Amino acid sequence: AEYSRARKQKNNAIKEVVLQLCYPRLDVNVTKGLNHLLKSPFSVHPKTGRVCIPFLAKDVDTFDPFTVPTLEQIIEEMGSWKEGEEGAKIPDYAKTSLKPSVELFKKFAEECHSKSGAVKEENKENKMDW
Repeated sequence: AEYSRARKQKNNAIKEVVLQLCYPRLDVNVTKGLNHLLKSPFSVHPKTGRVCIPFLAKDVDTFDPFTVPTLEQIIEEMGSWKEGEEGAKIPDYAKTSLKPSVELFKKFAEECHSKSGAVKEENKENKMDW
């Protein structure tokens, strides 16, 4: 019993360290100020008009924030799009330079969704009935 209690305390201590050191900290101004929503994917910077795009962490060294599309550029791309003869409906984002970013984000969201389904199934199996 004593061993079990010590083991639980050790596990709780490890979780507490992870929580304190690894999880992002919330800032009151960030959570209530609308201008701090710039970190949201596809939000637009109010001064530069640049679109916040997702990218892979492995590409951080080659990422150039000055090459991301601007709202003006996207509007221009949409306006100059020539409909193809194939007649297929192409989503508007696919007509712009946002296409790779949207597809990357969709892939990420799909992976999160599939993993959350696996977690739900695992939780069903480990359900603790009292």
